[in-house]
Amino acid sequence: MIADDMNLARRVSELASRFPEVWQDYQGWLRDIVGSRSVLSVRYPNWQAAIIFRWRLFYFVSYVAVVVFFKRCRKTLESLAAIDYRYILQRTATLLAVAALTLCGTAATTGILIAFYYQPAAMQAHESLSAIAHDISSGAVILSLHHVAGNGLIVVSLVQLVVMFLGREFLCSWFTGWISGICLTLAAMGLSWTAIVLSWDQTSFWRFKIELSIVGSIPFVGGALREVLSGGSGINSVTLQHMYALHSYVLAIAAIFLSVLHLGALILQEQHWKAEQQRFDLSKLGERFLRKSL
Repeated sequence: MIADDMNLARRVSELASRFPEVWQDYQGWLRDIVGSRSVLSVRYPNWQAAIIFRWRLFYFVSYVAVVVFFKRCRKTLESLAAIDYRYILQRTATLLAVAALTLCGTAATTGILIAFYYQPAAMQAHESLSAIAHDISSGAVILSLHHVAGNGLIVVSLVQLVVMFLGREFLCSWFTGWISGICLTLAAMGLSWTAIVLSWDQTSFWRFKIELSIVGSIPFVGGALREVLSGGSGINSVTLQHMYALHSYVLAIAAIFLSVLHLGALILQEQHWKAEQQRFDLSKLGERFLRKSL
């Protein structure tokens, strides 16, 4: 039994020696545990001595494992703290701006294809969309791409605003990119809202009617906004034409312009920021060189 305990202690020693950051500090403790085996054999029966010895080995392994774990965690946290997260977030925001521009271009291209067959009239709108989906070659694919691109633009824009905020891109130096990102998000939401009305089914009709009543209840400007959106007192073909013009011309052109402006502003500001960081690093290097030379 003593031989088995010694083999177990040897395995523990080999395991602990794989972690040099703690082995130098705790190898003396392991030697004391191994040396106490003969004393335990004198004081206690063999089975009790084996239990006490193995318990001490288990306690040693557990203690060293905890120490190694926390030391590794500390090193990991120190390495993570050295990473420039602001640059990573800014780079991520730029990539998301590229994705937003791609989605905006996809939505615009598919929207132009849909516009060839869509009829913005109360009696023909829903039927024309149904004909595009079922009678036109690849019409269902084009409609699906248009919907996915529109919804994806909203998601990407919202995520990008969060990333830009975490990257402190709301400061004055990033003013153009920050404001254009907010406006792009609002334009994407407006496109999604007007697209629901353009489907002109029962759900969109009654939903738009409720929303018009909410808009009309806004103080001072509610009545004027309601007139602009509805084109009159009722919801009819004029209303649909207003929504079509707002969706296809005003909001779509604004979204394309804002996506291009947003991406350009982020790229220019990122290059300017990298140049400033490089100048800052060079100044630090010069200071260190002067200190060493003196």
